[in-house]
Amino acid sequence: MRNGRIVLFLIGLLLPFAFLAAPTAAQTNTSPPAKEETKPVEDMTGKEIFEEVGERHGKPIEFEKQKITLTDDKGAEEVRDVKRYARAVGPGEQRYLMVFHSPPAIRGTATITWKRRFKDDGQWIYLPAAGGKPVRIVSGGKRNYVMGTDFAAEDLASEPVSKLAFKRLDDEEVDGKDHFVIEITPKDAELKAETGYKRRRLWIDQENFFVMRTDYYDWRDTLIKRQTAADVKNIEDGVWRADSQTMENFKDGHKTHVEVVERSFDEDSVPLELFFERTLISGDHVR
Repeated sequence: MRNGRIVLFLIGLLLPFAFLAAPTAAQTNTSPPAKEETKPVEDMTGKEIFEEVGERHGKPIEFEKQKITLTDDKGAEEVRDVKRYARAVGPGEQRYLMVFHSPPAIRGTATITWKRRFKDDGQWIYLPAAGGKPVRIVSGGKRNYVMGTDFAAEDLASEPVSKLAFKRLDDEEVDGKDHFVIEITPKDAELKAETGYKRRRLWIDQENFFVMRTDYYDWRDTLIKRQTAADVKNIEDGVWRADSQTMENFKDGHKTHVEVVERSFDEDSVPLELFFERTLISGDHVR
């Protein structure tokens, strides 16, 4: 499956294949200030809605065990078991690790990201079969698909709000529930050069500010992919998560389904030593 697609890199996840990652209090402050009262929804701008998503659902520490099913245009399936780790390590700094546990051919393959406040981000990929050390990934690969899935690297990365433009469209009712609809476009010159998307349109549940659907348009303004959330649950004090996500690739007739089989926000589930080169080389990341 996905013959000829070479995975160059994966950048970190804030949330589990859930949405464009908005900045959160957990990302910017170790002790966030008291949150101001939310505006009436009818007065909120697209940017304010997007930021509210991150404020409500961001967590400083998160672990997930995932089952990823790839389905090609002929209906053939391939299953991969993944563990994903995320941890804030200081004001504006986060670390992410994704480890593939199956199938056997890719067991131990890992991607690691250090997102830094005052320095360039660092991304590495570790391929046990190749031996040696993790390889530093240079910029320019945001459009590449990740390990045969229908998620491009940029789908899983947090982007500074300052590099994006937001437009609130007319609200829509979906399955009997009111949704915000916002459109996000790149406005930063560097981001425009790197991204594969002219625009992204998000449907956000007005009840819980969780992104339920994202449509992706290429630079020809063609709808190429659609990501939808399902089995959405309130798991902790107004923090919501989707236990499953599906990315449909209309261009390739391919589909990626992600099922979360285990989740934890406990500090012990994401030890800091996981995010270092020595842990990957020793194999201790396959735990």
